[in-house]
Amino acid sequence: MTEDQARQVLMLRAVETAPADAAALWTAADAAWASDEARRRVGEHAGAEGFLAQRAGLALQRLGERDAAWHSDPLWPGQRALKLGLLLGGLALVAVIVSNVLGERRINLLAPPVWGLLVWNLLVYAALAVAALRGSRKPGAGSGWFDAVRRVSAVVATRVSSTPVAAVRRRHAVDWAAVSAPLQTQRIAVLLHLAAALLALAVVLSMYLFGLAFDYRTGWDSTWLDASQVQRLLATVFGPAAALGGIELPDASALAQLRWAEGSTGERAARWIHLYALTLAAVVIVPRLGLAALAAWRARRAAQQIALPLDEAYFKRLLRVLPVQGWPVTVLPYSYRLGAAQQAAMTASLADALGPGAQARIAASLPLGAEDQLAQHLPTDLADSIALLFAATATPERETHGAFVQAIAALRPAATLQVLIDESGLRKQFGSGADGTSRLRQRREAWQRLLQALSLPAPHFIDLGP
Repeated sequence: MTEDQARQVLMLRAVETAPADAAALWTAADAAWASDEARRRVGEHAGAEGFLAQRAGLALQRLGERDAAWHSDPLWPGQRALKLGLLLGGLALVAVIVSNVLGERRINLLAPPVWGLLVWNLLVYAALAVAALRGSRKPGAGSGWFDAVRRVSAVVATRVSSTPVAAVRRRHAVDWAAVSAPLQTQRIAVLLHLAAALLALAVVLSMYLFGLAFDYRTGWDSTWLDASQVQRLLATVFGPAAALGGIELPDASALAQLRWAEGSTGERAARWIHLYALTLAAVVIVPRLGLAALAAWRARRAAQQIALPLDEAYFKRLLRVLPVQGWPVTVLPYSYRLGAAQQAAMTASLADALGPGAQARIAASLPLGAEDQLAQHLPTDLADSIALLFAATATPERETHGAFVQAIAALRPAATLQVLIDESGLRKQFGSGADGTSRLRQRREAWQRLLQALSLPAPHFIDLGP
């Protein structure tokens, strides 16, 4: 489901599950009309998502005719306020760094602000690499930004609405925050990468612009380092930029003559500004713009693949009015052999997870490592809907489970791909006590993080036990 459709569906759910003081917004007769009209418009063969999207669009149109407050975007005011705050904060940070670097018309070759930019970005790249290798994100990473968006949006939305509408919009903000987490994570990543690139670019441009009007001098001072050590350090940091720009780096004796403490007046800063610019471009600006583009691409994908919790009672009740149309789903167990009882339970579990009418076609279990030679293991009659089945007893790993899901997605890009996690084995192993509940929650979070990090559909957790 697209982002706009999902937001409308969740807004209508907030209306239809509103507390008593807001129930007058939408009556039972209104709800029945929306369901009947949506079913008539989408036809008998429409899927659950198409029906829900059509129904929400009709309902919000009727609500808008009754109260103009429904025509405005409830999340936009808060998002705009947050973006403005980020912009002002970024400008303040640029001003601080530029004033530290250029405030005295002297550029220290060991200037902490510029070196801090380089070190900070290298640490970020290292953290991203570790997260990519592990196939998961640190629990809660980015949640502070995400909660800020939700809280600011909810607060601002309630200030521009009447009381019943405000209550609904608060609920909608919370629901949307939970459902759109993968999308918002990527959008936040776009903002942060662009902010880092623009910060480095601002520092570079300030050096060149101020250099037009002022004579900046370059030198150095250090309590702990001598000229030879500084020369080795600068050669390590600026060596690639010097080679790229054809700029000669001074040797230790020449650097010794640039030491402020020895009475030096330094040298003109032109070549060092070029070296700083080339280094910041190579280490910060270009990589960050590339990461921003990658995150933007992932965000576009996520905006077209919003997964609603259709197994909730609210949605199940709405979908009962749809005629049950059987549709085949190829189930591919990965490193997991199903017994007769589990196979018998698959149809009911599949319908609960994916919707009424889902008919399981269980393929033979694929061995560990099947992603390397899929053509030898996949059945020839794959359906348009594919469900990849894993056992919750297995610890999710990017190199195996994640690689398998990615391989199937690449092989059948037009297919509807779902991920199922059977929890029956884990429940049987650890029981229903506090320890079992804790382990089950941890394993769910691990699967969710893995698939989210790979920009893959969120998993459905099922129980094929007796």
